[in-house]
Amino acid sequence: MPIWPREPENDPPITSVLILLDTLSPAERRDLANSLLRAAWCATLEQTRVLLLDALVEIDDNIFGGAV
Repeated sequence: MPIWPREPENDPPITSVLILLDTLSPAERRDLANSLLRAAWCATLEQTRVLLLDALVEIDDNIFGGAV
């Protein structure tokens, strides 16, 4: 059973999100800020990890079995 009421491919892409901060309690604002910071941090870490792995592969092919 699909989670979505219809297939996601049929939905138009979401290009923006509007959050009215005035309607949020201070705790909800804090939770939102923490969630946004966590998402940004994870995205940064992922990009850094990929860059480091790419550099490692360029430096030493032997690590990933390139010298067979």
